[in-house]
Amino acid sequence: MKVKGGFLMYLFIFLGLILGACLIIVAIMLFSPGTSIFGLEWVGENSTGTYATYDGYFKEISAYDTVTINALKHDANGNTIGYGYYDVDIRRADRDAVNSNVVVENKIQGLAKTADKTEFSIKFEESEDGKALTINVVQINTWLASTGASKITLNIPDELNTSNVTFIVNTGSGSVDFGGDIGRDSEAFALESKALTATTESGSITLKELTTASNAINLKTTSGAINLHAESLTTREMSIESASGHINLPATINANTLTLATDKGIIDGGNINANLTLNTQMGVVRLGNINGNVIGTERLDGTDVKLGTISGELGIPSARNVNLEALNVGGFVNIVTEGGRIYIGSIDTGLNSRTNITTTSGEIKVYVEQDNNQIINLTTKSGKITAFVASSSGNKNFTTENGRIEVTLSQSTSLDLISETKGKIVLNWDETNVSNNILYREIRGTDAFTGAIMKLKSNTGNMEFNRILNPEFN
Repeated sequence: MKVKGGFLMYLFIFLGLILGACLIIVAIMLFSPGTSIFGLEWVGENSTGTYATYDGYFKEISAYDTVTINALKHDANGNTIGYGYYDVDIRRADRDAVNSNVVVENKIQGLAKTADKTEFSIKFEESEDGKALTINVVQINTWLASTGASKITLNIPDELNTSNVTFIVNTGSGSVDFGGDIGRDSEAFALESKALTATTESGSITLKELTTASNAINLKTTSGAINLHAESLTTREMSIESASGHINLPATINANTLTLATDKGIIDGGNINANLTLNTQMGVVRLGNINGNVIGTERLDGTDVKLGTISGELGIPSARNVNLEALNVGGFVNIVTEGGRIYIGSIDTGLNSRTNITTTSGEIKVYVEQDNNQIINLTTKSGKITAFVASSSGNKNFTTENGRIEVTLSQSTSLDLISETKGKIVLNWDETNVSNNILYREIRGTDAFTGAIMKLKSNTGNMEFNRILNPEFN
C-alpha cells in the first residue's frame, strides 16, 4: 500500500505544531517561574541563607545532648515523604565566629507538580526536656529536578566544647562530612563529639582528620563511599555500613566492638583493636591485625576476607562460598561453610583450645604449630584438607567422605585420618623427626591401621605415604 505524499506533509506539519507548542510552554515556564501549565510548573532556586541556632531562646549547640539535622521532603500537606537531596557538613566555623549557625544553599531547578509543590523551610525544634535540638530543613518538592549543590552547613565556633554532644544527620542522596581537619595557616580545627550518626541513601560519608567521637560512631549509606581519614580512631562502639560503596578505614581503630557491613562493596583498613563482626555478602574485606575476636554472621556468603593475626576467637557459624585467609589465630576456631576456601597460616591457640572447621565442598588449609594440647577437627565432604602439623601434643582429627586429605608432619603427634567412603589420604612426614613406628602401608576396604600414636582408615579410597626431608608449609 502506497502512502500519499500529501499525508506525510500534513503529518510533519502536525508534529511541527506540537513541537512548537511544547517549546512555547517551556519558554513560558522558564521565563515565568511559578506559572502552572497542565498542572506543572518550573521551579528555580539559587539562594543562600544563614540561620542562627542561638536566638535568645535556644541554647548554644554545646548545651544540648543531641543535635539532629534532617534534610526532608514534604508533600503539599506538610507530611514528610522522604529525605531531601542536601549535602550536610558539620564543621568548625571561622576563628572569629561567636555563635553557631546553619547555612543553607538551595540550588535546584526542574519541574514540580503544582498540587504537590512545597517551599523551602527551616525549623529549629527543642525537646520538652531541653536536651535535644532538631534542625529540619525542607527542600522544595519537585517532580523532575536537578539539585545542583544544595548544602546544609552547621558552623560551630572553634572555641565551643562539643565533646558531650551527639550529632545525628539524615539526608537522601547527599554526602555527609564531619569536619575536624587542618585549616588555613596549618591551624588545627578539631571537632569533638560524644557520638556521630549519619544515614544517607547514595551519598558518601566522611570523617575528616581531626574528628573524634568518644562513645559511638554509626555510619550508613546505600551506595556511597565511607572514608575515615584519621590515622587512629578511638571510640566504644562503631558500626560502618555501605551496601555497595567502598569503605576506607583508618590505620588503627580502638573500640570495644566494631561491625562492618556490605553487600557487594569493598572494605579496606588497618589494625583493629576491637571485637569485630563481619556482616558482609559478595564483598571484599582486607584488614590488618585484629586484637580481639572475629565473628562472621550468616550473611557471610561469597565474601573474600583477608586478615592479619587474630589474637582472639574466629567464628563463622554458617556461610556459603566464603574465601577466608588469616595469618594467625590465637583463640578458639569454629567455621562452618559449604564451599570456598579457608586458609589459616598458623593455629596458635591457647592451652586445651579447640579448632573446628567444616566445609562441604571447599578447601581447608591450616598450619598447626604450638604444643598447647589443642584439639583440631577438620572435616570436608568432597573438598580438600591440607594441613602442616608441627606440634606433638593434642588430638588432630581430619575426616573426609569423598574428598582428599593431605597432612605433612614435622613432629610425631596424635593423629586420626579417616576417609569414610572413597576419599584419598596422603601422609607426608619428616624422616628426621617423626618416629619410625609409622609404617609404610596402604590400607583398603574396612581395614584400619593403628600405630602407637596414629589411626588411619579408608573404605574404598586409597592412601599414599611419603618420607620427606625438612618439609615446609606454603
